[in-house]
Amino acid sequence: MCKNLIESMIATGDYEEAMRYARSMVDVIERSGNSTSNHHNAYWAMARVYRAMGDTREAYEYMDKAIRLCREQLDIKRKREHPLVSDELKLQLYLRNNSEWLAEDGTTQEALRLALQMQEGIERLRPLKGGPFPKQIPEKAFRAKEGFVAGRLANLYHLTGEEAKGKEWFAKMQENPLAGQDAEMLGEEIRYYKCIKAYDRLIEKALPLVDAAAYTDSIDANRQKVYQLLADTYRHLGRPTDAAACYEMALMLADSLNRRNHESDALELATLLETHDKERQLERKEEELRWHRAVIYVVVGVLLLVAAILLLMVRHSRIVTRKNKVMAKQIDLYLSYRNELQAANEQIRRLEEAQAQPVEPAPSDAEEVVAAADLDPVSVQMEENGSDRRYFEEWDRKIRSEKLFLDSDLSRDDLLRLTPVGKNRVSSFVQVYTGETIKGYINNLRLEYSLTLLKEQEHFTIEAVAMDSGFNNVRTYQRIFRERYGMSPAEYRKTQKE
Repeated sequence: MCKNLIESMIATGDYEEAMRYARSMVDVIERSGNSTSNHHNAYWAMARVYRAMGDTREAYEYMDKAIRLCREQLDIKRKREHPLVSDELKLQLYLRNNSEWLAEDGTTQEALRLALQMQEGIERLRPLKGGPFPKQIPEKAFRAKEGFVAGRLANLYHLTGEEAKGKEWFAKMQENPLAGQDAEMLGEEIRYYKCIKAYDRLIEKALPLVDAAAYTDSIDANRQKVYQLLADTYRHLGRPTDAAACYEMALMLADSLNRRNHESDALELATLLETHDKERQLERKEEELRWHRAVIYVVVGVLLLVAAILLLMVRHSRIVTRKNKVMAKQIDLYLSYRNELQAANEQIRRLEEAQAQPVEPAPSDAEEVVAAADLDPVSVQMEENGSDRRYFEEWDRKIRSEKLFLDSDLSRDDLLRLTPVGKNRVSSFVQVYTGETIKGYINNLRLEYSLTLLKEQEHFTIEAVAMDSGFNNVRTYQRIFRERYGMSPAEYRKTQKE
């Protein structure tokens, strides 16, 4: 449709619109995603527009592109074993137009070179004649093309001064079964008679072509050209009356063709606008569809990501639960051993008290000096260690039995007053026998007590357990609990319920 509209605009001189639609052909092909070799039809249209505008350089450049791309398309189809007839006929058209332009511009040798390329195309089509289109070319269509090229070569050889070859090719055209019937072949025959100045034969062949009955449509561009040719011929023969009559008919037909082209332009333009509207609607729908697909992909991706995160969370939760159960069993086992050990130590202490002998009189100062002098340093150190252990056990028993650690206001000084040992010595034996500082030791007692509350007092909140265990606030309790046992108080309580 764009091609017909371009032809109409060229005929009416609307070159800007013709160029715009020619470029739109290229855009449509590019949007379709086809290879660049399919651009040849659009480049051919642009070449015709430039030719009509008088820009011969651009016209030849775009026509050369069209011919080159059409050849590339033929090569691709040969490799894929696709039908070739359609593209061969297009190449014939491009070569014909280019040859005609070169002849008009006086470059006859170049025009002849392209006409010979057209003959090569005829030879390529010859094995394909006699069958249905598009795989083959019908016999009549082939004969018409063959006769036209022969006539074209006859004219160009004559123009280049090779009259013998011109006569040879003219004879081949005359042997064609469609000689004298096909309009294009008659046109070449008439031009040949004009070249050899056989005006009587020219008029004889041209007069039947101006008869309206020879055309399906009386307003035909070829009929207008024949009238123009007859007018020129009559003028050369010195018959001004006949020339004027033919000129008048040529002008009338040109006006009728222009009016028809305008009407056709309006119809094709309306159709083209409607087509553009439909294309825009399709583009909008495609854009909406792409957007919906993108949204679906994003939603599916998010759902898969959420599912993966949930699976990882469930897996992590199970791992943590198993770890907490193992840790809780170890804690309970430790507390059980600790309680048994404390009970055994208490029994030993009571037995020792029951078996203790009466205390002997304290030795005098002089005796103590002598005794101290008799002891070696190792014995003195062992005696000090033994007394430290007794002091620690007494101090530890008092704190545990009276549950002094439950007092959140319990201070270091309060703890030091529980033993006659100096404060430096207390810190030392606490570190030796517990591996902790005094503060760490007290916090451990509080944690052990909180474990009992967590197991036995299910109605207690975590905050209540922390306060009842001697901690100032629940956050400190939870932090110390996690550092010591690797889980939170709530997680430990949960393991006791499972």
